[in-house]
Amino acid sequence: MRQQDSSFYHYENGSEVVWEREEYEFYVVRNGDMRIHYKPDAETQIVIRYTYQLNELGIKTDDDLGKFLELGDEVFEFIENSWFEVWHKEDSDYYTDAIHTIDEAIELAKTLKLDEEQ
Repeated sequence: MRQQDSSFYHYENGSEVVWEREEYEFYVVRNGDMRIHYKPDAETQIVIRYTYQLNELGIKTDDDLGKFLELGDEVFEFIENSWFEVWHKEDSDYYTDAIHTIDEAIELAKTLKLDEEQ
């Protein structure tokens, strides 16, 4: 099951650690908020903020999410979307720019070294 999009990592408000290993000094967080307006019919609007709500709609993979996005903004519109960042375990001021897939973020976390260590 492919879940590369950060939409599949929203279990609470704020940033969330989504990948961390003791042997690496960097870890991956999901940052930002998710807000999707889903309008299945003219009278209904569902506001989606958490992964469990996507799952309830049958959106469990990147392919599923893509099919809903194909419905267009009038039916399925991202108002706010999140992203991944790589943070350092001991340097709270360190973070990367936005990263769009979990695999890319994990790979970066595995290979990064702080400048003074290089």
